[in-house]
Amino acid sequence: MTPERLRALLDDVAAEAVAQDRLPAEAADGAPAGPLFRPVRPRGEGEVADWVTPVAQRWSRALSLTPRVLARVLAAGLVARPEVAAVEVAPSGLVTLTVTDEARGQVVAAVLADPTGYARGVPSGAVPPAASPPGSPPTSTPDPSVSDRLAPARRAHSRLRRLVRNAEAVGVHQRDQGARDRLADVAERLLLVALADLPQRLAAHEGDRARQERALLDLAGLADAWDLPLRPRTVDDPDERVHGVRLGLARAASLVLRNGLHRLGADAPERM
Repeated sequence: MTPERLRALLDDVAAEAVAQDRLPAEAADGAPAGPLFRPVRPRGEGEVADWVTPVAQRWSRALSLTPRVLARVLAAGLVARPEVAAVEVAPSGLVTLTVTDEARGQVVAAVLADPTGYARGVPSGAVPPAASPPGSPPTSTPDPSVSDRLAPARRAHSRLRRLVRNAEAVGVHQRDQGARDRLADVAERLLLVALADLPQRLAAHEGDRARQERALLDLAGLADAWDLPLRPRTVDDPDERVHGVRLGLARAASLVLRNGLHRLGADAPERM
C-alpha cells in the first residue's frame, strides 16, 4: 500500500460520499495536490498504526466544512474498504490509518516488479537503467564523502544481502504471503511502510541532500531492527512458509537501499 494507492483510495471514498450527498460536489475533483500521507511514529509498545494524513485540515476550507466533520466522513468511507483495518480521527481532524497485513505487504511485489527503478528517481517516460546484479556499483563514480555519510545504509544493504545468501544456501524459496504467513511483526510493519514511503520522501526533498540522506538512513535503521529469521534455526527445524515470505522482504529491502544509495551517489556493497 503506497501513498499513491492511498490517495486513489481517498479519492474513491470522496467521490462515493459525493454520490451519497455526504460531501459537496467539489470533493469529486479529488484531494489537494502534494503528499498527503506519511508514516506514523510508533506511540508505544503494541500501538502501531501505519499512515497519518492531514487531508481534512488541508481540504476542509475549500469544501466549507470543519476539519473534524470532513475527517469523519472520509474515515467512515475508508474503514469500509477491504484494504483498511482501522481508522482513527483526532479532534484536530488528523486521520490515522492501519491497513491490513495483506495490503501492507503488497509493497514487496511492487519493489520486485521494478528492481532497478523503485526509489531510483527515474523520470516519467525515461528508460530505466538496465538491470544490474546485486552489489554492482552505481552508474556514476561513487563519491567517497557520500559513501562515508551513508555507511550505515551501506552496511544495512550488505547485511540484507548476507541474509538472502544464507537463506538461499539452505534451500529457502521465496513465497508470497499466505493467510497464516503474513509480515505482521511490528518491525516488519514499520519496515514495509518505510519501503512504501521512501520514493515519495526522496522526491519531496529533491535538491536537499541532507534530508534525502536522512530518509535513507532512517530506512536503514528499520532494516537493521528487523531481525526475524529467514531460515530454520537448526537442521531439525522445519522450513516454514514464513521464511520464504521474509526472504521476499529481505530482497525488496536490499533493492530499495541499493537504489537509494545509487541515487545519492554511493555504492551498495554486497559484502562489508
